[in-house]
Amino acid sequence: MPACREDLRKRIAAATPEDTVRGLSFNGIFAAVREHCGDETARATDSRGKGSRTAFVSYPVADFLTVAWNAADALEGAYGTVDSVFYEMGRRGALAVFDSLWGRTLLSLAGGHAHGLATQVGPGYRGAVSYGERNLEWVGPRHCRITFRHDFLVPQYHCGVLATALEFQGVRNIRVEGRQTGLLDAEYEAWWD
Repeated sequence: MPACREDLRKRIAAATPEDTVRGLSFNGIFAAVREHCGDETARATDSRGKGSRTAFVSYPVADFLTVAWNAADALEGAYGTVDSVFYEMGRRGALAVFDSLWGRTLLSLAGGHAHGLATQVGPGYRGAVSYGERNLEWVGPRHCRITFRHDFLVPQYHCGVLATALEFQGVRNIRVEGRQTGLLDAEYEAWWD
């Protein structure tokens, strides 16, 4: 089933010109599309027809959302469901960030452990997007809750980002669940060993 275009329309309608996303996140999506569907499809998912962005340049979130929804439709056959595609897009976005100098700095600041990384969620997202707020709450020693406010992506996308970030800290048995609490709001629970 294709990604819901009505949901996309509502998210784009809520965006302002100040709401931007770094090119790294776009490139994570284009890499997944290119891998599974080829370069021509990667360019076709892009409203600019390029299939790439400059890594640290900021672009309108409305463009990013359009690319993500187009990519979800293109990749659904490879991943089985739209939810799985959004998770993979989040994973690819996190990999693109952690492969950059900025991402390696975030990992270094985390000190090699999951608690340190969780404290970097706010600054980490702030470096990737211009919008929203993220609040961390510790529920237990290996269990945190992160509340997102005014964020444009679906929960499955951020589940992919958060799980991948925890993997980089070497933790095992990661489980991340997200639930939307409003059009642009969500809560995430993360557990690990």
